[in-house]
Amino acid sequence: MTWSVRVPLLAAVPLLACTSSPPGGASESTTGEGDPTTAPGPTTLEPTTTTIDPTVDPSLTDTSTSEPPVPVCGDGIVSGDEECDDGNQVDDDCCTLACTKGQPEPGQACWTAIVEGTKNGEDLAGGIAVDAAGEIYIDASVVDMTAGPDALIRKFDPGGVSQWTQQYDGGVNAADSAVRLAAEPTGFLVAVGRQTVAQGQPGLFWLSKCTPTGQLVWQFTDDAPIAGAAVAMAGDDPVVVGTIKQNDDTDGLVRKYDENGGEIWSRVHAGGSGGLDSLSGVAVDGAGNVYAVGRESTAGQGFDILVLQYGPDGQPGWTDRGDGGMGGNDWALDVAVDPDGAVYVAGRVETGGGFADAWLRKYDGAGQALWTGTFAGEFGESDDAVAIAAAAGGGFVAAGGTAVGEDDVDLWIRRYDADGSEIWTDVVAGMNGGVDTATDVAFTPDGGVVVIGTMTVAPDLNSDVWVRKYGP
Repeated sequence: MTWSVRVPLLAAVPLLACTSSPPGGASESTTGEGDPTTAPGPTTLEPTTTTIDPTVDPSLTDTSTSEPPVPVCGDGIVSGDEECDDGNQVDDDCCTLACTKGQPEPGQACWTAIVEGTKNGEDLAGGIAVDAAGEIYIDASVVDMTAGPDALIRKFDPGGVSQWTQQYDGGVNAADSAVRLAAEPTGFLVAVGRQTVAQGQPGLFWLSKCTPTGQLVWQFTDDAPIAGAAVAMAGDDPVVVGTIKQNDDTDGLVRKYDENGGEIWSRVHAGGSGGLDSLSGVAVDGAGNVYAVGRESTAGQGFDILVLQYGPDGQPGWTDRGDGGMGGNDWALDVAVDPDGAVYVAGRVETGGGFADAWLRKYDGAGQALWTGTFAGEFGESDDAVAIAAAAGGGFVAAGGTAVGEDDVDLWIRRYDADGSEIWTDVVAGMNGGVDTATDVAFTPDGGVVVIGTMTVAPDLNSDVWVRKYGP
């Protein structure tokens, strides 16, 4: 069917204090399989711990000597007998004017937030994660007026009201970025990206951990030739996938850290052709098994989709590869696991002429493919499934970009049942054409969906980070 639609950074990296209004510039408004081998470890120092006191988290407000505040519907704080409070006076956006939960239609937009830096430029979306309480965390790269692109982390409450913001700068007014993050059920979160800590030098792998109130627990860079593309939590331990360069070759990397940022194990995947192999998405099931997806170079035939499973201790499990049949750039971009152990993979397969269709596949826990779907937009150019999340009880949501015209791509998001049938779809266009695409997606405890993406303001010049929550 078709759809239309480890060098401590504490001395070198200023960390802005948490604020309810964006600090330092970010603004927001609400509307052959190579045998896996052990990778060389980082030649870095142990991460150092620090904390920064948030200034606005409502949960930290001391009211012990005063009467509880009278609930005010529309102030963005759920209090008293309010069921919700999204901080606005709109009646049909999943939270009513009486602060009772509405009954959204499937796929109805509940709220939208725009995040941007202090200087016009290309602000780029990263990841999105949700904790057990429904609090929402995003990371992104925003253009700062004085310090160049910075990594940003922001927390929203379930109603889309900004709670705090942190920005990270490598200290040399160069490019810093956050590409993905993951949250523990209790709200501790880990973000992965890059930091530039020396002028004129390339950025380094960067990993950081924050508390639910935005306090920095630890952060470090690694000067090994590695790059992180995605992160997932195995209990309290983050698992990162990406790439590693060794012996003039680039291979896929899977690395598990402990809760303090120390390496537990690393595995490298090197394809048989000796070309560029990379891993782009990672998920962990309830038993601690790790699923990593990406692409594997093939001799004379472009890239194949690659799906790898590892045990909790890093021992290799099952492997699958996919070929779109055109010898092009076929690529698995994200993976998710539902509570029953079903594995969902999203990506792209080339269809000829440099164009691609979105690609989805469901596996059982043993690696048996249950079904595969490829989907083409109406315009007939490139469509990608960039992000995927699995729901409790079956079903999933996928998101990415779909071509709607020449050099014009719109963000799309689609909810599916467990058999891959469509439940609802939304397509969102930025201003003035250009490339708009989702970068990550997650489910909320109430059955809703949150998605983050990059929306064009002026093609190749200016873009903003876009966040939206949908009803179930």
